[in-house]
Amino acid sequence: MTGSKKAITYVPLKEWLIIEMVVAVVLSLLWLMESKAAGYSAFIGGLIFIVPNAYFAHRSYRFGGARQMHLAVNNMFRAVSIKIALTAVFFAAVFTLMESVHGPALLFTFAVMVVIGTALRWLIRPRPQR
Repeated sequence: MTGSKKAITYVPLKEWLIIEMVVAVVLSLLWLMESKAAGYSAFIGGLIFIVPNAYFAHRSYRFGGARQMHLAVNNMFRAVSIKIALTAVFFAAVFTLMESVHGPALLFTFAVMVVIGTALRWLIRPRPQR
């Protein structure tokens, strides 16, 4: 029998999360030079990106294999809906519940995190597990 077996791929979720947290902390420290409110607003902007994406990644990669493909697809659609809802709820909560929000720091950090998150998905590829 000369059939080739495909290896199960390992998705580097921990590496993505660590790099995203480091970027959020560095950006918040840079914004901290402007003011204290800008520093914690930037950190919250990073968390608004990281928390829903971590939830999405956790829910999306729970199932693997051809036999569980329908579960994976259903989970992915549900997870992306919840991710978008969480992001909207977090932004609404920040702008309504926090008294001193530095809007440019919050939105800039969120936008940079979106770009960094997309770049990470291209740069750190899933690799076969051995």
